[in-house]
Amino acid sequence: MKDRVFIAWSGTNEIALKVKHVLENRCNYKCFIGGNETNDSNFASVGDTVLQQIKSCNQAIIIFQKRKDGFISNNLFFELGYALASYGQTKVHCVRPKNETLLLPSDFDNSFVEPIDDDDSETLVNGIVEYFLARQKLSVNTNKMQLINNRYQIREYIKRHFSEQGSKCSDYELAQYLLFYVQAAQMFDDVGTVRNELMAFKQTYQYNFSAELSTSVDICLTFFDLYSGIKIDENNVAYIDKNTYRGVKEKFSSIDADIHEDDTGIFDEWAKIFVCDYMVFATDLFLGDPELSAERKNKIAHRTIELADKCIELIEKLQTVAPIIENNDHVGILSLFKSYIYEHKFIAYDFLGDEQAVEWLKRTKKEKASLRKNFSHGTIDSRISENLDMEYSLTLIKYLSYSDKLGLDEEEIEDSVDEIGDFLTRTHDRKSNNKFMEKVANAYKMYSKSV
Repeated sequence: MKDRVFIAWSGTNEIALKVKHVLENRCNYKCFIGGNETNDSNFASVGDTVLQQIKSCNQAIIIFQKRKDGFISNNLFFELGYALASYGQTKVHCVRPKNETLLLPSDFDNSFVEPIDDDDSETLVNGIVEYFLARQKLSVNTNKMQLINNRYQIREYIKRHFSEQGSKCSDYELAQYLLFYVQAAQMFDDVGTVRNELMAFKQTYQYNFSAELSTSVDICLTFFDLYSGIKIDENNVAYIDKNTYRGVKEKFSSIDADIHEDDTGIFDEWAKIFVCDYMVFATDLFLGDPELSAERKNKIAHRTIELADKCIELIEKLQTVAPIIENNDHVGILSLFKSYIYEHKFIAYDFLGDEQAVEWLKRTKKEKASLRKNFSHGTIDSRISENLDMEYSLTLIKYLSYSDKLGLDEEEIEDSVDEIGDFLTRTHDRKSNNKFMEKVANAYKMYSKSV
């Protein structure tokens, strides 16, 4: 079940009842008309009825119309204020007939109360419904790294979405939340649990999914297919074989082609970045397949670079959008994505023996250093900060192996070795990611002896 919508009205409830009918019968919302619409209330007063209705809902449509005496009901302003306090402005949708002269407070300009064409009642009703549905396409208004940090909030949104309690967000918003939930699953090493949750979610409710929600779930489950196909060779190097690569490539290509690009929300931009990032990851992993010929590996390396360039372009486009800037996502999850993409480019150029590898290694180190600074211990869950520390330490190892090409002096080398040593000291009792810890520890022994 989608959101429960409180519909407040002034004058007559005729339009409110028609809006309710459309939203419930065509769009699967549950609506409540403000007040005692049928004069059979079991509450002590209309006020009690309204408060109970608002408390039971997640969104509100406020219809400003004149009463017979030419004025707007004072109750409407009471209901508006209570709804705003309960849901926040993004979940309250105020409308008025375009051609009806209304005396509204000076602060209630057209940016707050939307004028709707009202040539006849059908036009007005359809206009209100279209405005309401367009307003569902909201961006997730919080920093995504903090959202990942509080991933149980997203889990609650998933559980509530089709429950009788009513959802806590629109389909469009949940489609975005799911993408960040999968990122959280990676960073908290909780992939198996989240995969099972989303599989059950799809199996139970897929016939109720909006286009965006269906796309998001498919992106997440295809990533899990990729993740479960990862193998480790005798040198502790991760890779995927051609069957896994072919499978996820076909699925992601199909998903990408079906993403509907529009100007009223940014889910499509997020979806394309996730799909492209996962395809860069898959292609980079496929490069490590020991069964591939040298010629095929060469092609895969070039394909990795091509996809990485596309992903960087998508990221740079999104990070100029107002909601991203306001939420500092350009220094959060988009910075995280850039660190991944830069590293994939480094690996591909390094394989090809291209001197550009050095430049992309520098960018990788810079981006990961920035992430460590912005999301250090004490500011975010320790598992995330340790994850970022681990990523940075692994990059430092690569950095040291390139010390000649980078032109590092003795002091720079010593500082890098010390940073790795500090990381090992802080995480000496860490039990997860043992293969990575072993790699860092062995590298530290080797480089500490040489300085």
